[in-house]
This record gives sequence, structure tokens and C-alpha cells, in this order.
Amino acid sequence: MQALDPLGHYTDAEVSDALTGRQGSRYMSYRYDRLDELNKYIEPIDYVLSGTVSNNALADIKRTAKFSLLDRGGLNYLKDRIRPWARLGMFDGGFVEWPQGVFLLSTPERELGTDGIVRRNVEAYDQLLVLQQDKTTDRYSIAAGVKYTDAINTLAFSFSRSVVPSALTLPAGMEWEPGTAKLRILNDLLGAINYESSWFDEAGNLICRPYLSPADRTPGYTYAADSMSLIIGPSTQTLDLFEVPNKWVLVKSEADQVPLVGTYTNTLSTSPTSTVSRGRVIVDVRTETDAADQATLTAKAERLGFSASQIFENIKFSTASVPLHSNADVLRLNFPGLAVDAVYSEHTWDLPLAVGAAMSHTVRRVVNV
Repeated sequence: MQALDPLGHYTDAEVSDALTGRQGSRYMSYRYDRLDELNKYIEPIDYVLSGTVSNNALADIKRTAKFSLLDRGGLNYLKDRIRPWARLGMFDGGFVEWPQGVFLLSTPERELGTDGIVRRNVEAYDQLLVLQQDKTTDRYSIAAGVKYTDAINTLAFSFSRSVVPSALTLPAGMEWEPGTAKLRILNDLLGAINYESSWFDEAGNLICRPYLSPADRTPGYTYAADSMSLIIGPSTQTLDLFEVPNKWVLVKSEADQVPLVGTYTNTLSTSPTSTVSRGRVIVDVRTETDAADQATLTAKAERLGFSASQIFENIKFSTASVPLHSNADVLRLNFPGLAVDAVYSEHTWDLPLAVGAAMSHTVRRVVNV
């Protein structure tokens, strides 16, 4: 999450009161900057008709946007970038504002409206697009003994970035074939040291940091269905238990050997998907190639059963605009009507850059079934 006031002109309580309308009506507005290919400010843009910023923490390119612009010329769609800002009016007539990303622009579609005005509809992407489109022309190699984060900094040298240092080094050299996207190389390196996949924050900085389970992170914001709630419309909770197995069978069969079969059955009375609770058996049968003996195979079946009994509970809800959100934020939800009071990880949000428009959220958490 972004800070409640990135510049520190107001207290958190004052910004929170303005966001929730505690002292009267909220006043939101939006503005746009034109940047060059190095993210340097050029000028303000006053010809954006509408826009939406979206973030999907599970996608390769996390942050995307859509803009509708008047066709006035002057914008270089192959080089220039757009940075939207969300602004919140404060009690003293001032503003708190938050950047919403730095976006590269696709080739726009031109549209002649019935009003005779020409508009351009643009799909836009954060700077991960640069790393996705930039591919190696030769075999890309990193020698054994190199620090992973040194290799990451070398790969991402042209970006403003925040890379949390790690002392871990490559135990053996790594290589990628010609034509490999640099985004894949970057995420391979990050994954090898248990870092999050790469993402750009709302200010346009590349973020590379260790993975931390949502259960170990402090919630950045709380949405509560109370008298000052920002929640708009219905909320939907999904926990799909229909096809969750309750018996797992691993089979290892090789020529000239007696087949090995490892099984694990969920018979826990406290589990809603167990054979006891459901009164029937749902079987998952798999072929196993890597098991030294019967005990190992049985242990792997038990481990598979434990892992498969952890599924995601998803909640979708909408709120008034809250332009603090970043990538994979951890939120606390308190929705008494759904008997929900827990911490969730937000993997998708959509923020229309329009006064009065609702922001949509999708969050999830792991539950044992």
C-alpha cells in the first residue's frame, strides 16, 4: 500500500477521515503527466477523457491501463509515457495525491464519434513490458559464484529500482537460450532465492524483494462494513469445495518390478471434504516416477493430500475509490454479514479514474478443507 500521505503534509487520521467522508463529502479528482522514454516529466496532459488502472499480482505484467484521449497530436505513442495521479481534497482546501503507475502506450485505435470528435483508445502497460519484449540475441550466461542480486541489478541496470540485497550466490552457472525474454530471466533469478516475481510500483520503480507470506505481513488497510464503510454494493464469497478429493493414490510402476501403491485418505471429522463428512469418496490417482520405496511413496501421498486440502477462499467486493493500493497488498476484511473477519491478499483491483466510480477488488486466502 502507498502511504496515506506520501508527502507527510497531513496526519494519517486526517487523510483517513477525508477518504471515508467522516467530515463531509469526499472530493476526488484526477490528473495526468506526459513523460519521455526515460520517465522524465515533459508536461501535464489535459486531453484524457477517461482512464482505468488495473493491477493483477498473478500476471506477468502486473499493472495495466486503458485511456481514451482526444486526438490533439503531440503525444508520441512509440516513446512517450503517461503517469496518472489520483487527488483527494482535504479539509483545508489542499490535496493529497498518489501516482497510479507509469505506462507505455500501445498503437492507439482512432474513433470518430457521432459528435464529430476523434478519440484515441489506448491500451497501456507498465515497464515490465520492456523486459518482456527485450529478448536475448545470444546465449545468456551467469557464472557460478555470482550473487543473485548482483545478476539482477546487471539485468535491470536501466531502470529505477529497489533490489533487496541477498548474500546468496549461484551454486552453478545458469544459461538461457537466445530469444529468451529478459523478464523470464529476471523472474528465474528471483524465484531461485525465494523472492517475489518482479513488479513496478506506482511511481515507476522496479521492486525485487523477498517473498513474505501474507500471514506474516501486517495488513496495509482495513475494509469494514460499518457506519463509515467505503464498500459499495454486494460482496461475493467463493469457496469451491465441489471437486476437492479426499483420497489420493500414487502409483509407481516399472518393468520387471512389483508396482508400488501409496494412498492417503482424509477421514478427519473436522474437515468438510473428508470421507466422513461427505459420506463418499472422491479419488485423485496419479503416476509417480520419483519414489525410492513404499514408505517414501506413502509419505508423498500424504503430503499431496495435505497440499491439495489447502484451497483459496476468494472474495470480490467494490468500494469507493481508494487510490492507495499497490501490488499484492494484504488487507483485513470485516464483513459481519458474511461472517468474515480475516486477513486476505489482494491479487486484482481495477480503479476507474472517474469521479464517483467504484473500485473493484478480488482478494483471497488459503483455508484448510
